Amino acid sequence: MTKTFLFLSLVWSGVCSAHEGGHGPKVSDTGKYGGLISAVVAKADAEKGAAATLVHKAELSRSADTIRIYLYDKDMKPLDLKAFDKKGSASLIAKVKGKAKEMTFPLDLKGGSFQGPLPKAPAKPYSIDVHIKEKGQELTAVFENLD
Repeated sequence: MTKTFLFLSLVWSGVCSAHEGGHGPKVSDTGKYGGLISAVVAKADAEKGAAATLVHKAELSRSADTIRIYLYDKDMKPLDLKAFDKKGSASLIAKVKGKAKEMTFPLDLKGGSFQGPLPKAPAKPYSIDVHIKEKGQELTAVFENLD
């Protein structure tokens, strides 16, 4: 529990300081499903910001109560998801009255994307941190300043 809190505190402090590099290399691709694109990096490299090595790219597609995460290679070609764990997680993080509030929710691999129930954000803007595993390697993608 303490390690999780410490990690989330570090992640949130990065979000609050509004650094330009984000949690991975800058990507400027357009989503194939109308969503937002973010870099996917090794969780261990997330603190490197723009210097982190790009592993994949992710697209976040949202509806009122569901999110879908589509994964692509560096050239925006859809990945074969057989090497990924079937379960992942995501956290919605928002600042409420000066304090970070986090809501963690599950993601399941279904029909070519990771899908999960999107909690109602307690404040805007908010961020969604996605955590998945590929061949045992922990990966993360962060989508910031959502509303």
